[in-house]
Amino acid sequence: MAQKNLKLIYALKDGEITSIDEVERGAECGCVCPACGAPLMARKGKKMMHHFAHCAGNDCEYGYEFSLRLAVKEILTKAGKITLPPVSVKFPNSYKSNELVSEAREVPVERVGLEYRFDDVVPDIMVHTGGEQFFVGIRIAREMEEQKLNELQKADISVIEINLSRVMGTISIEELTEILLCNREEKQWKYNALANRYLQMIIRAADKRDFTTRGFAMHVDDCPIRAREWRGKPYANFIDDCLDCKYCISHTYEGGILCSGRTRVASVEDLKID
Repeated sequence: MAQKNLKLIYALKDGEITSIDEVERGAECGCVCPACGAPLMARKGKKMMHHFAHCAGNDCEYGYEFSLRLAVKEILTKAGKITLPPVSVKFPNSYKSNELVSEAREVPVERVGLEYRFDDVVPDIMVHTGGEQFFVGIRIAREMEEQKLNELQKADISVIEINLSRVMGTISIEELTEILLCNREEKQWKYNALANRYLQMIIRAADKRDFTTRGFAMHVDDCPIRAREWRGKPYANFIDDCLDCKYCISHTYEGGILCSGRTRVASVEDLKID
């Protein structure tokens, strides 16, 4: 999304991404806007933050955002690696805790592309590694558009978001490099294909169980772990038993719950048990 009033601190010079700190003051800096290609001047006064400005006077509203994409591409291409955030399975509509699948890890970067079109979606940055690909989005103010994220999820493409909203307009190339190459909280998965595959496997191992209302209580009959019994018939109290049960995969599923008690699958490790 276009952002106004953000100071352009990266530009292109001779086809290379350049910081405002690396050039001389004035229009003789020889830099152009990474978004529109117009000539830039380097404003380096004593009071205002050093930044680039369009020589014509009208700043390009996409210049700042695109300059960050170029900086990310430059950093990853030169480093040849990126540290991926930890991967966790998240259980929507459940009180189950997120389950860690893998710690943060460093992977090689084979190629980085900008403005790559995938079907009708144009992500900020595409990274190729180990025969696979994932998309990287840069968050300046608002989160990634829901429609774009939904399309990437449908295609089962993993998406990392780099949240720069707290440092927008001031981030240095050194700090951006650290965010990309180290395990930093600014870098999180918006969608991870591996985590989703595990989640779907756990969901397939579960059964839908309807609610039965008795007085003021909501029960689930035929509880597979026999949380309670009445005259030899097992049942569970939704509030007291199901909500905290590790086998309650979803407590709001089509008018009932999604329960994996029959198969005893509550985690990724359980999937590995015959």
